[in-house]
Amino acid sequence: MPDETLNKPKPRRGSLSTPLAQVQMFSIRAIIFASAFSALAATALGAELQRSCLEPPATVIELTGINTQHARAKAKFSEPDIIKACHEGYVDQGGFSSPEKCIRETKVTLLGDEISAVANCSKGTLRLGEMTFKMPVDENCASGGIFAAPAFTMLCPKYRGKVVNP
Repeated sequence: MPDETLNKPKPRRGSLSTPLAQVQMFSIRAIIFASAFSALAATALGAELQRSCLEPPATVIELTGINTQHARAKAKFSEPDIIKACHEGYVDQGGFSSPEKCIRETKVTLLGDEISAVANCSKGTLRLGEMTFKMPVDENCASGGIFAAPAFTMLCPKYRGKVVNP
């Protein structure tokens, strides 16, 4: 028995399984890097989603499928979002008497809530929260286009059609 183990051929360094494993590992690393980078890019650039003139914007925490038929963004209301909004005029829009009251009450209602946006970049459509839009939109609060246009542009930066009506 010991002689048989000595006579076994040594595995070759350049075997077919090694390059295949390396390609698979590279692919996995690339996917992990791309997904981490897209989430990092969204938060590093300060990307925001907003669904109403009566709510502050939320920070984008995830972007996927940019420039595709299934482009998606997910945003979450964070404490810094709420504090910033309450010190920049949201107090008046929300009818609060002070920034502190705004922060306290808005944290109770919004902190941790999520907003999602889904775009079909080839059709020029966007679903933002519960509202659906077809580009071009009117850029005003009443129609919601003031929030739809930046969300669509973030998800479909290579869109060739008009995003906003003149």
